[in-house]
Amino acid sequence: MDNVIMTRLTANLSEIVVYAAIVVVTLTGFCKCIYPLLRNAALLNRAVVKLEKSTAAGDRPLWREARFLGRSLRNEWQQFLLNAGQLDLRGMPCDTGEYINEETVIDKPGHAQLAELIPSLLTSLGILGTFMGLMQGLTSVDFSNAEGTIQSIPQLLGGMKFAFATSVAGIACSLTFNMLNRMAVGRAVRALDNFEDAFYELAMPRPLQPEVQMICQKQDDEARMIRLAESISNHVAASLEMAVSRAMNPLTQSLDTFIKCATREQVDGVRRIVGQFVQQLNVTLNEQISSLGENMRVVSEAQKETQKNLHNTIAAVQAMSNAAQDIQHSTSEIAANMQQLSDEMHMRSEAAVNAQDSADQLAVRLENLSDSLRRMQLAVDVLTAELNGTQLPVLDDDNVEM
Repeated sequence: MDNVIMTRLTANLSEIVVYAAIVVVTLTGFCKCIYPLLRNAALLNRAVVKLEKSTAAGDRPLWREARFLGRSLRNEWQQFLLNAGQLDLRGMPCDTGEYINEETVIDKPGHAQLAELIPSLLTSLGILGTFMGLMQGLTSVDFSNAEGTIQSIPQLLGGMKFAFATSVAGIACSLTFNMLNRMAVGRAVRALDNFEDAFYELAMPRPLQPEVQMICQKQDDEARMIRLAESISNHVAASLEMAVSRAMNPLTQSLDTFIKCATREQVDGVRRIVGQFVQQLNVTLNEQISSLGENMRVVSEAQKETQKNLHNTIAAVQAMSNAAQDIQHSTSEIAANMQQLSDEMHMRSEAAVNAQDSADQLAVRLENLSDSLRRMQLAVDVLTAELNGTQLPVLDDDNVEM
């Protein structure tokens, strides 16, 4: 009797322990692996919504706050803001993938190694329960006689029931956890991709690839080195020039002073020699050189007066030429008016038949007057040509058109 009670207690205790272990492992997996992934996915989706609302409203950027991604990702986001601020001062974008990535959002919070261990652990607990149930059922069977064997069959069936139940529970929990864990991981990955796309679209430009960034940085370093080399060379050249000029300045000033003094003394000496020579020559020639200078001065003044009179004469001739041109222009206008009057008179003479003779006489007179005006114009042209220094052929009365 005591053995039966102890056996039942042992069996029940082993069942409780196995089921409790399966439940504890499953809850641990949910709390340590699945819940953090769902929480981080929700935080990232909420951050995307915040970015879209703040951008649409035109408010200040909320992503610059340390609490933008919640408490679980606060440290990583603070590191990103610190490095992004330093790179922004230098005109370079910061990559969020270095701080908010699968390692910080999925692997580390979701305890990836534990998540890989839990399914196999649940399966192992189910198999352990199976073996324990089989062992309990087989140890309770009495093979000494037939009656004992028949009486131990219910215990054997109970042990097999426990064995299969634990296996089913372990495998079911393992499958459920594995499925939920993968769904949580997929949701977190999608949320991470959406956050990255939204952040680079609404907050800051997407950074360059590492290879391209290295090429750009190398080119910038080369350009910076070239500018530095040019600056150093210019500085060295300016320093050398200044040093050489400072060293040569006293020598140059000394040479200039020496040359100026020597040149001044030579000019003064030549001037004194020439003055003495002229004085001696003047004394020798009985003051003839002085008389020659005075005569040359008088001749120069006379030439200046003659040049002045010549300019006045040229101005007077130019004025006469202008007056003659004005007379010629006036005469031409008078001739044109008279010709126009003659034409009008001819037209009137055609209209008036009775006044034909008077018109003919008037036409003759007008033609004579026109001939006189042409002669006057010719005389004015001859006078203008003579004043301008040219000669025109003199035409007599026979050469004038009648």
